[in-house]
Amino acid sequence: MEIFSSYSGAGFLGFYALMLATCVAAGFWIPANLRPLGKRSEVEDLEEVAVLNGGADRLNLAVLSSLFAKGALTSGNSKKLFSTDKDQAESEAERAVLSKVGGFSLADAKRTLLEQAAQVEQRLIQRGLMMSEQERLRLKIFSTLPFAVLFVIGLYRQQAGAALGEPTGILIALLIVTFVLGLIRFFTGTKRTIAGQEVVMELEESKSRLRRAPQANEAGFAVALFGTGVLVGTPWEAVHAARAASAGGGAGGVYGGDDGGSDGGGGGCGGGGCGGCGG
Repeated sequence: MEIFSSYSGAGFLGFYALMLATCVAAGFWIPANLRPLGKRSEVEDLEEVAVLNGGADRLNLAVLSSLFAKGALTSGNSKKLFSTDKDQAESEAERAVLSKVGGFSLADAKRTLLEQAAQVEQRLIQRGLMMSEQERLRLKIFSTLPFAVLFVIGLYRQQAGAALGEPTGILIALLIVTFVLGLIRFFTGTKRTIAGQEVVMELEESKSRLRRAPQANEAGFAVALFGTGVLVGTPWEAVHAARAASAGGGAGGVYGGDDGGSDGGGGGCGGGGCGGCGG
């Protein structure tokens, strides 16, 4: 570490800024290129597409959109959803939602579907389209490690500079930025393998029409693939409005994406509409 304490203040800040930019680039490159290859298999089922694209949250939105488009759900003035026709259920997930009594929110429906989402995710892991928890943790650690190393170097230099009475305010600000970016890199991204990324990318290309004009019988699948934004301007926009209200408009961040299903950055893996860079 002695080499870093010998830098002048301005010289070290320039070095640190360059290394921070390198860490951000590595935060995209590592998960895009070091995630498991997985194994190709076809997915056409709404539940599998939704979980592959965004986990339990996307499954919840896709199922609600399907039910709403079929007239099995309606929304009230309190932004709650109400079951109106239990006979419209075509899957276990839809039956679970329609069995709820009284008004319920998106969060209520999601809690109802958590077990179903976990079962679907396990099937996708076994088929090689999603990473196991161990694989994902390993990828998260590799992706975050550059930020951790840079933070330690910067903290050492800050402590050394402070001991000599040097101003370190700018370096402290950069340390905070490094820490926040490292957290974002660790906690965001996708569980898809490279094979899973490719499957999603191909589905997006082959089903691109759904992004513009989904029919009533396609609303659920369209949301599973593209998110609730496809419902804007349709008779089933209430699901999108309810999600926006509950999520405060949603949040993306440097690496995150809409509905928890997409990633930041490019990469040659495709998937999620944003490339294959999620952790």
